Amino acid sequence: MRTQHLWLALIFMALGIWKGQAQKIQTWNHPTTEYGNVYFDGFFNIALDITKVELKEDETAVYATIRQRSDYPDMDQFQFSKDTYLLADSKRYSVVSAEGIEFDKFRQTEKNGRLDVVFHFRPLPKNTRSFDFIEGEGQGAFQIKGIKPVEERWKELFPSYWRDEQTGEWVIAFLGNQAIYDNKVWDMEAELRHRGKEAEITLTHEGETIKVQVGKNRNGRRTIRIGKQKRTLSMITGRFIPDYPKKDTRTDFVDLGNKTDTVTFMGWLKDMPETEKAKKQVRVSYTDFITGKLMEHMVQLDSLGRFSIKIPLTSSHEFFFDWDLCYLRTVFEPGKTYFLLYDFREGRRLFMGDDVRLQNELLKYPLEWFGIRMERGDDLDEFLDATDSILKAKYASLDTLCLQHPTLSARFSRFCKDNMTSQAARELGQARFYTPARCLSSRARQYAYEHFWKKMSKPYALHDYWRDFIRDYADDMAEESLAATYSLDVWDFIEEIASNTEELDFLKNCKSWMEESNARLASVESAEEKKRLMEQNEKEDEERFKKVISILNSPRAKEVIGRKMFVEDMRRKIHVLDSIGTDSFIKTVLLCEDAYKRIDYTRKPLHQEIMDSLVLWTGNSSVLQAIREKNEFYTALANRKLDQLVLKTGSEVEGLQEGKEILSKLTEPYRGRFILLDIWGTWCGPCKDALSHSQEEYQRLAKYDLQYMYLANHSPKDTWENVIKEYNVTGSNVVHFNLPPEQQEAVERYLEVSSFPTYKVIDPEGRVLDVKVDLRNLESTEKLFQMLTGK
Repeated sequence: MRTQHLWLALIFMALGIWKGQAQKIQTWNHPTTEYGNVYFDGFFNIALDITKVELKEDETAVYATIRQRSDYPDMDQFQFSKDTYLLADSKRYSVVSAEGIEFDKFRQTEKNGRLDVVFHFRPLPKNTRSFDFIEGEGQGAFQIKGIKPVEERWKELFPSYWRDEQTGEWVIAFLGNQAIYDNKVWDMEAELRHRGKEAEITLTHEGETIKVQVGKNRNGRRTIRIGKQKRTLSMITGRFIPDYPKKDTRTDFVDLGNKTDTVTFMGWLKDMPETEKAKKQVRVSYTDFITGKLMEHMVQLDSLGRFSIKIPLTSSHEFFFDWDLCYLRTVFEPGKTYFLLYDFREGRRLFMGDDVRLQNELLKYPLEWFGIRMERGDDLDEFLDATDSILKAKYASLDTLCLQHPTLSARFSRFCKDNMTSQAARELGQARFYTPARCLSSRARQYAYEHFWKKMSKPYALHDYWRDFIRDYADDMAEESLAATYSLDVWDFIEEIASNTEELDFLKNCKSWMEESNARLASVESAEEKKRLMEQNEKEDEERFKKVISILNSPRAKEVIGRKMFVEDMRRKIHVLDSIGTDSFIKTVLLCEDAYKRIDYTRKPLHQEIMDSLVLWTGNSSVLQAIREKNEFYTALANRKLDQLVLKTGSEVEGLQEGKEILSKLTEPYRGRFILLDIWGTWCGPCKDALSHSQEEYQRLAKYDLQYMYLANHSPKDTWENVIKEYNVTGSNVVHFNLPPEQQEAVERYLEVSSFPTYKVIDPEGRVLDVKVDLRNLESTEKLFQMLTGK
């Protein structure tokens, strides 16, 4: 019996071995591809990568990873058709089933922003060396073509990308009639030798010529001589630079302090989609750490999609590249040169240049988003707990990634962790605006101090979000500590407030009278007697009080009092910042930011008293240079003459109170023409942004013979005039009104103004038309007037 069992076991073992041999699997790990319409970055679009192919006798399994931004639940969903098929040698192999998805059913990625799926197809022939993945032929259908094992790709020289095996850096690429080398795109002529396995290549660029010799393929490696330099390079077969061979333990980033250098950024947006080929420029932007201003640089593209720009920097900075199409977040350092290949056809994302390891690692393992923000009505403690929980999970995820890829640089780990921390810090700083008291609780303030404030590292500009957190946290601390009433006494500044000798004498007499009255009141113990004396003083000196109030409400007095309060605010803020251990740079930045905002709001230069205080408190830091430049600009602007014909006094509506009547009277002289009405204010940032494009607007709409009318809301006269001069909001068909507040408000009530800027169209008969118009969208505005005028 035991012998029978033994024979049965041997038979089953033999059957198992035979079956295993029959089911031998041919596996392609990380196959290469030639084309795909799914090679986006998972930000606003789907990114789909084939990670493995298994060719079996009974099926072909295709493994894929789908990526998409996960922190916005309303992002577009995706689906796969049950008609998905593989195409090999002009034959279709239909899909049988799938793991991870249901066909023809919309879904999103998992919470981590990715979804791993497996498609099972009818079996491809054993000798298949390349095939296409076709989800469908319609718009939006997924297609990846030229899927093949890396061993097959190694045999091909054009196109190909090559890296140094020792350093891991991308060295050269051969692409059709062009090559990429030394941060430049070269014209290329190639002569193949030995049945196409080797090549003699000539590169030319702006009169420079380089000879390149390419040796035989040896398992993805070739000996390549570029000029006089000969080395062994390995082929890059994936969409990104592979993990670097050795770990870089540096953690520092360039910070020049008071000096400025230039970052050179070049690149090639290769094979852009048909819908984007008309694109003539792209945007490179970052946020200035001192002023908070978005620094946008528009870069021109040539006919092939190539570009080059130089940007001055003082320290390493987080940058955003082409937010409309490429959605690239990276970091640039002053004094360095970067070349980016962003290939839409093949999906390549590669950096070449000076010390571009971090940039390549961020392309392959992109920054994550924090994912939550506090909304009105949310509980602050719950939000704080969620913040802490998410941060710990994000840190753990990053640590796991670095363990799985042990050669990832220390700068990558630091940059990603600090970026996530800065995002969380910003959201906590913003959370105070959604609390009933509009401030952080003691617990949240302490958490922010321990987990964020104390953990910030230089250069602070490395992450945009630190700037927002620093401002919000410092303001919250300042408001908590500075809740006391101002100690300013306006009577200490009457020499500056008075506009002439008569006013000065009057104010001096008032000051003496008030001191005497206060002394009398102080000598009276009875509360009833104090009240009687106060009422008597108010009655006897009613006219005196009216004149004092009139003087203190004058533009001159408001400027003096506002300036004194501003200096006092800065002095108190310094005290608070010192109490929480703020370093001199951040202190300087916050003070200069307040000063910069004051200039931007008033559109006037700072008074010398403020400038002197800034110099004293910042040690005359170089950071002040931006303030000085802004000051000089508005000083010159104040002295520039303005075409007074565009400024109207509004005398024709003097005494009118009804909004409809006021507007009709203002527009009456322009009957017979369409009027574009712009209701704005000097305090309104979007209004001023729109006004900055006025001349472009006038030229674009010139043929419609429009009259432009601007009504300013609560705008000081000098600031109002400066904005008009700054943006050249003038012309023969332009008029500006700065009506008294009561009349302006009456017009706004009549027009039902609820936001700024507000635009209205008035027809040649003086009727306000019920049409939507926004001058910030010139294309739609032009279409509107094409329809209204028939031109």
